[in-house]
Amino acid sequence: MMKLLDNAFAHPRGLLGQLGGAIMARSTRSRNEWTLSLLTIQPNEQILEVGFGPGALIEGMATKITKGQIVGVDMSPLMLEQASKRNAIAIREGRVSLQHGSALVLPFSDDTFDKALSANSIHIWPDQLAGIKEMRRVLKPGGEIAIVLQPVWARTDDEVKHIGEDLTQLLTQAGLHHTRLEFKSMKPKSSVCALGIK
Repeated sequence: MMKLLDNAFAHPRGLLGQLGGAIMARSTRSRNEWTLSLLTIQPNEQILEVGFGPGALIEGMATKITKGQIVGVDMSPLMLEQASKRNAIAIREGRVSLQHGSALVLPFSDDTFDKALSANSIHIWPDQLAGIKEMRRVLKPGGEIAIVLQPVWARTDDEVKHIGEDLTQLLTQAGLHHTRLEFKSMKPKSSVCALGIK
C-alpha cells in the first residue's frame, strides 16, 4: 500500500503518478488560493517553486507575473511533464520555466529570486534544513520564503499547528528572520504556512 501511495503522490511515476497528479491539482485549489493570498506578488518578480508537482500553484502565480518569471524545480519527470502541459502558454511567453532538479542542490546563483516557496513537498525531502538553506541561498536579500504544508496524516488541528511550528523553527535555523506561522482550516485537512525573510 505504501508503495502505491509513493508512486501516486510522493515520487509520482507511471499511471498511478498521472492519476496522483490530477488529484493533487484538483484537491489543492483552496490551499493554493490561500497561499497566494499570503504573498504580495509583484508583476516583475522572480519566483522559485521547489517541488511544483502538477504545476497548479505555478498556474495561479502566472496570472500575477506579467513582466517577471516563475521558475520551478521538481524531482519527478512525470510532474515536469504534467506541469509543462498545464503551463504551456506561460512557458511559451517566457513567464514560466520548469526543470528537473533537487531541493538540496538548486541549479541557480546566489541572490536570484524575490520569493521562494514550496507546497506539500518538504516532508519528502531527505534533508529539510539543507533544502531550506538552499532556498535561502538563492533568495535576494530581503526576499521571502514560504513553506506550505497540508499534512493529511495529522489527526487534529493542534497537530497541524505543531507541524507548522516545527517548520518555522527550521526557517529560523536556516538563518531567516521575521518568521511567522499562518494557519488555515480547510478540507480535507487544515494547512499551515511558515514564512520568513532573508
